[in-house]
Amino acid sequence: MQPVKGNAHQRSTGLLASCNHKLFVVGCILALHSLSASGQNINRQLVNRLLVQLQKSQPDTNRLSALLELGKFHIYKPGESKVDLDSGRTYLYKAKKLSDSLHLRTWQHNIESMFVIANMEGGNPESGRSQFSALITDCQRTGDKEGEAIARFRLGIWLRNVDPDYTNVYANFRQAAAIYKALHKPEQEITALKEIAVTHLYHGDLAIAETELLNVLNRYKAIRYPRLHYTYTLLSTIGRMKGDFNKGLLYGMLCLESMNKTADTVSAAAFYGDLARIYVEIGNHQKGIEWYKKSLAAWRHERLPNFAMYYAAGVLAKDLIDQKKPQDALRLIQQLVREIPTNTIIQKACVAQNLAYCYDALKNYPLAERYYEETLNWYAKNKIFEASQQAHQDIGGFYFNRKQFNKANYHLQKALSFLPQKNALSTVRDIHFMLFKVDSAQGNYLSAINHFRRYKSLNDSLFNETKSRQIASLQIQYDTQKKEQNIALLTKQSRLQQSEIKHAQTTRNGIIAGAILLAGLLGVSYNRYRLKQKSNQLLEAKQVEINQKNQSLEQVLGEKEELLAEKEWMLKEIHHRVKNNLQVISSLLNAQSDFLHDSTALAAIRESQNRVHVMALIHQKLYQSNNMAQVDMANYIRDIVDYLVDSFDRQDSIRGNVAVSVVLLDVTLATPLGLIINEAVTNSLKYAFPSGAYPPHSPGTLTISLSPVDQLSYLLTINDDGVGLPAGYDVDKSNTLGLTMIKGLSRQIGGQLRINGDDGVQISLQFSIVKKTARTAWSSQ
Repeated sequence: MQPVKGNAHQRSTGLLASCNHKLFVVGCILALHSLSASGQNINRQLVNRLLVQLQKSQPDTNRLSALLELGKFHIYKPGESKVDLDSGRTYLYKAKKLSDSLHLRTWQHNIESMFVIANMEGGNPESGRSQFSALITDCQRTGDKEGEAIARFRLGIWLRNVDPDYTNVYANFRQAAAIYKALHKPEQEITALKEIAVTHLYHGDLAIAETELLNVLNRYKAIRYPRLHYTYTLLSTIGRMKGDFNKGLLYGMLCLESMNKTADTVSAAAFYGDLARIYVEIGNHQKGIEWYKKSLAAWRHERLPNFAMYYAAGVLAKDLIDQKKPQDALRLIQQLVREIPTNTIIQKACVAQNLAYCYDALKNYPLAERYYEETLNWYAKNKIFEASQQAHQDIGGFYFNRKQFNKANYHLQKALSFLPQKNALSTVRDIHFMLFKVDSAQGNYLSAINHFRRYKSLNDSLFNETKSRQIASLQIQYDTQKKEQNIALLTKQSRLQQSEIKHAQTTRNGIIAGAILLAGLLGVSYNRYRLKQKSNQLLEAKQVEINQKNQSLEQVLGEKEELLAEKEWMLKEIHHRVKNNLQVISSLLNAQSDFLHDSTALAAIRESQNRVHVMALIHQKLYQSNNMAQVDMANYIRDIVDYLVDSFDRQDSIRGNVAVSVVLLDVTLATPLGLIINEAVTNSLKYAFPSGAYPPHSPGTLTISLSPVDQLSYLLTINDDGVGLPAGYDVDKSNTLGLTMIKGLSRQIGGQLRINGDDGVQISLQFSIVKKTARTAWSSQ
């Protein structure tokens, strides 16, 4: 098996977050941290600088370093392209010739170890092991301790990617660390110790890895090593996998702070993706998408194929699908692959998975199923079983939606069977919830209850009140720190300007005083000086007083901002919890329906679920939006109609047409309007379009519009071109639950309701956005 390579390397002082070598997926399908031999982080921009440097450099160690880094760049590119390997060997041959002429033994061994890596990347892993062994023996024979440490370090990296037994991996890293310690090279020693921690992380020993990485972090700080972001990102990953999102978010922010402070942005794309994933898992989807967009843009700028790049594109594609834009999602994936083609098995698997999402959303289910199966086959060929976990989870959801419950159960159980310590708790939680729905649909109620208990337990442990407050506090601190840095920069500029002004004033006063002295007006000058001195003292006293008031005002404003931020967080938390509780009620109603056999009762249960969904949707819109008081009615109404058409399985026979202006309404109006629309659309779907009367080539039409009448009122209309009301049906005397709710809710918001049943059914409701106490006027025509 050949490892999956990445496009950048790690210098001996830091871990590069990209996709080198075999991808071990820690928790789900994405591991962004790659390992390579010692060397500086490098990308295309740095390659161009090195090429310019080569033209001007002298035949010394600086030239050697440039040649070696260029060799690494080509050898560690993704895939096993012969052209890349040959280019890498060309630079290594030049470096070897120069090191031989300079008689630099350590450099000779260093370059030789890269030749071994190139041979193994070219398909000779077994001969590579023996070559490493011979190289280490030669280092010991010649007394080249540093050369031996470099060789053992690179051997440990390679073995970790191809050998499931990590015994030799740990041994080589420990021996490398011991050699560096004896050579008094603390930076390289700590880096070797860090690789031991990373190996524990790959193996799923999160507690051990975290303890070791914290020790590495403290030792780096002790020697004032600046590039701490490569350690912070590992600690952030561990926090996310353990479900400790407070630590995950804290270390993710510290990672970006360290990266920006050192201007070492080579791995920015991976860091952005790590932070994005944390935001998505804590429920801040909007911020997660913002960071994924930054990550994809950075990867594209590098223009090298990378697993993390295709993964980020897949997340953004799913976001477009959620926005009802599946064609845009498909174009995004297809354009990216045309722009930067895949060249490894793991990349092909990720792209196939993304295409499955798109074709599933486009309702091309056979093609979606084919791509899901192709995804699992690619992962299996590379023997990276952890990476197929999300694929099993996704295809399980796919089969559940197709009502193929046995297949869904098989794939979800496969996803749940991966080593628990390598799974993020949020992933395990989501799989249990899916299994709860599958078991409920199959009538396995005892198993369903057990899965639901596990889901609730994990969800509560991940998102209790204390953790949510801490996460919100961290975000406020991060945003505040950025503002303070901007304020400090402006303050510095202001002080420089004030210094220049004072200097100009002093010069002017000196000239005036000199002129007065020359004129012999010493007495008058002295008097003016005393007066000026007194004025300055008064001004200084006033300035002190003003500064104190400004500080007090800044403190009050700061406290106000914190209170407003906390209030907004609490409102979002309330809406989030209400939405979750309503979803639980809907799930329980669904489970209850499995015990019922009476069609009337089943219909009542389903209609109750729809009403609960409408109310839950309001709270979901509010906590996902930055506007906590108003609801975007266009998206809200469209989501209600799409949900109801799917719920009644009328996609082929009824076409929903939503024509809503850009309208933002208060939640007190949006909720009753949503329920009115739910009842009206439900009645149309049940009675207006008899089954079989509307074939796919000539579907019935259901139209909902909401438009302003004037500045203070709006008109809601719901029309269908169905069979209309029965002959002799009196709307005024009808006491059905749906019509009673429509009348009552219309009266509640002070609207004018009209119902016309001559040609289909037309419902119109004119209402004002100003609160009224008068009763609703309504009539039927």
